[in-house]
Amino acid sequence: MRAKRWASRFFTIWIGQQLSWIGSRAGGFALVWWLTQETGSAQVLATATLGLIVPMVVLGPIAGTYVDRWNRRLTILVSDASIACVSLLLAYLFWSGRMEIWHVYLVIVARSIGGAFHGPAIGASTTMLVPERYLARVAGLNQSMIGAIQVFGPVAGATLISIMPLHGVMLVDVGTAAFAILPLLFLRIPQPRPETMEKGEPLLTSLRIALGFVWQKRGIFYIAALAGFMNFVINPVFVLLPLLVTEHFEAGALELG
Repeated sequence: MRAKRWASRFFTIWIGQQLSWIGSRAGGFALVWWLTQETGSAQVLATATLGLIVPMVVLGPIAGTYVDRWNRRLTILVSDASIACVSLLLAYLFWSGRMEIWHVYLVIVARSIGGAFHGPAIGASTTMLVPERYLARVAGLNQSMIGAIQVFGPVAGATLISIMPLHGVMLVDVGTAAFAILPLLFLRIPQPRPETMEKGEPLLTSLRIALGFVWQKRGIFYIAALAGFMNFVINPVFVLLPLLVTEHFEAGALELG
């Protein structure tokens, strides 16, 4: 009975988050396609990519320390709601015909900031919702879903672009965010026991301890360094991919998806 309780609560939250991520991925694809069509500029696409990556790079090391101090359920709620509000603003700008390139930059930065806190909060909440003996299975399921969403999200975005205007795609993103927000209004996410948290520990001290842990555990350090190198060499390919598809192959959104 206890297993059913944790499973029903976790997977209700989990399914809502997956639906929201699909919508966000489709909305992100729509933004990239709009930038490609409007500008055809590698510089613009590179700047948009920087707007996505830099906030996560800057906030990534400290977001987790804040998440440990904050209410995780509230952190996820605020992050999801903030990203949904940004998508709603995008829908209005596209609908009103007032959309400009610099709007996209601001929106991408805002969504990236929300994501920098959302990711650690989801990861930390999973360990509190799932019994320890099931954590490896859930981690594998999460990795599978990340890959599936990376494949399905752009295809969904390309399909939506072909059947509705861009403001409609953004409204779909807002709608899927509701699936992530609603369960969190009714379901509780346990917080760590007070004795497991360092009371009054300064933020810089927490950050130093975390970095020291990664440095001492060389396996983790090497994996992190390899992942960073892979992102460094792969991201330029993804930045230029829309231009390759549209200008060299003279193809459309579905082919890019």
